[in-house]
Amino acid sequence: MIISTIASHSSLQILLGAKDEGFRTRLYVRPERRAFYASTRLADELIVTEDMGAILEDDGIVIPHGSFVAYLGLEGIEKAKARFFGNKRFLKWETTFELQDRALDAAGIPRVEVIEPEEVRQDRLYFVRIEGPRGGSGHFLAKGGELEERLGNIEAKFRIEEFIPGVYLYVHFFYSPILERLELLGVDERVLIADGNARWPVKPLPYTIAGNVGVALRESLLPRLYDYGLAFVEAMKKLEPPGVIGPFALHFAYDGNFKAIGFASRIDGGSNALHWYGRLYWDEPMSVGRRIAREIRLALGEERLEEVVT
Repeated sequence: MIISTIASHSSLQILLGAKDEGFRTRLYVRPERRAFYASTRLADELIVTEDMGAILEDDGIVIPHGSFVAYLGLEGIEKAKARFFGNKRFLKWETTFELQDRALDAAGIPRVEVIEPEEVRQDRLYFVRIEGPRGGSGHFLAKGGELEERLGNIEAKFRIEEFIPGVYLYVHFFYSPILERLELLGVDERVLIADGNARWPVKPLPYTIAGNVGVALRESLLPRLYDYGLAFVEAMKKLEPPGVIGPFALHFAYDGNFKAIGFASRIDGGSNALHWYGRLYWDEPMSVGRRIAREIRLALGEERLEEVVT
C-alpha cells in the first residue's frame, strides 16, 4: 500500500506520518519545488510534473489537503478514479459561505454575525472575509467609513462580519469510523503578516497566514470545544453521508465566548505546529498526518478500508 499526496500545505506531516506507520509514500511535486522535497527522506517515489491532475489517476490512497481544490477543482476530485482518504464530497463544504453556514447552523455552533451593507456604522470596526480557503489572502479589517472605497476593488465574493477583539483559535479534530471515536488533536493560532502592524505601523499589512503556533488551551475550555466537534460530526452525517471521515478543523473567535468563523473539511495547515493532545488517545505522539495513516492501517487490519476511502 502506498500513500500519495501533492507537495504543498501539509504534505510533509502526511508523508512523515505515513512513514512512521510503515507505508510507502508517493509525492507529486512541481519542478521548481523539486530540490527541497528531494532533499528529504519522506518520498519513496517523487513524481515531478507540472500537471497535479496526474494524482487523480493514482493507484494508492490519496490524502487531500488544503491545496487540492485549488490545484484540481471540486469536479475533478469528485470524479477521480483514485481512492481518496475521507469523504471527498465533504471537501466542498468549506468552499462557500452558504455551505459553511449551513453546516455550522445544523450543528448548533454559534458563529460570527454577518453584517449587511445597510447595517454598517461609520465608526465601527468590521472584518471583511473573502470566500473560500485562501490562507487569509484578501481579508482585511476596516472601519465602516472606509468600506465602500475598499470593497469597490474586490471582484471575489466577500462578506462583512462583526470584528471580535479576542483570540482566534483553530481546533483540530479527527473522527474515526473504525474506532467510532472523535479525537481532539490540537489547537493553534495563526501567525499573520498583519501581526507586523504592531511593530511597523506604517501601512496596513495583509492578513495572509505566514505560519502557525500551537496553543495549550485552558483546560476548562476543552470540553465545550469537544462538544462542538461531536455536534459537527453528527450534523455532517445527515448533510453529506456518510459524513466526516478523518480530519477536520473548527475555526473560532474567542472573547469569553466562542463564535465560529469557519472550518476546514480536511487536514488543516495549523496541525503542522507541534501539538501534544494526541497523547490523550495514544501511547505515542500523534500528529494529524500520522493519525490519518494509523486509521488506514487499522482499516486494513480489519478489512474495512472501504469505510475510510471514497
